Amino acid sequence: MSYSIVFKYLFVKRILIGLIVVGAAVATSYVDQQERAALPDLTSIEKLNQEFRHQYKQATETFWRSQIENGSVIMVNGNSITLFHKGVPSSSSQTSTAVYHYLKSIAHIPMTIRFLLINNSSTLMNNTLEQYWQNLNNLQIPESIQSKEKASVDHIVSKSQKLVRKEMDKKGSIDRKMLNNFCQSLTHDLTILLDAAAIAQLNKMHEIIQDWMREYNFDPKDPSLKVLIIGPRAAREKNLHTTYFERLLGDERTRNILYIE
Repeated sequence: MSYSIVFKYLFVKRILIGLIVVGAAVATSYVDQQERAALPDLTSIEKLNQEFRHQYKQATETFWRSQIENGSVIMVNGNSITLFHKGVPSSSSQTSTAVYHYLKSIAHIPMTIRFLLINNSSTLMNNTLEQYWQNLNNLQIPESIQSKEKASVDHIVSKSQKLVRKEMDKKGSIDRKMLNNFCQSLTHDLTILLDAAAIAQLNKMHEIIQDWMREYNFDPKDPSLKVLIIGPRAAREKNLHTTYFERLLGDERTRNILYIE
């Protein structure tokens, strides 16, 4: 099944209020207080906009409180997920497992080497590279990593060891083209690891939500259920969390999925 993040009804009342709710909860409280204290000499337009911020915050808090008290709200913020069910917040849970962190950490190795060499190209001491090379040699691959991913892990680590060893022996200028080729040569392996990490996170999130459904006896198809996802602008469309909740809630309720930056 293919997914698409459709916000056709962005200015429908429910969505607009929802965006106001989360955006203000995240951003306006602190700014509102600071601006009132720090800007005594405001222009007329600044005064108008400051009053907007204040009223915006109050409207947000009122609506947000109503949603939590009367329905179910799932909030996702990075690796944290929290359920508010009829005014009772469950404890927040983490969706990132140990395997997720292992895979992401190994996937970061090629880019770490690139940054290490480029950022320190004029001052890099041999012992800096040697320490990183030793860390690569001492790396122990967790048994929880599956065979398909392990092959990519071995490939990334092996090529990284060779490159770092070569730079240690050369002690010369950094070849940026060579570094780019090095990273590009590992694209397939990186994709495998990042996909596996995403699946591990998705499985954990699904497990948490299934437990909530049994414990609180709520139906994900209930039209009153809201999902609030906090994330970066670049990931607004077709990101992991949004596509998951589209499938969970059903196509008819995608308007109940609110993404804020």
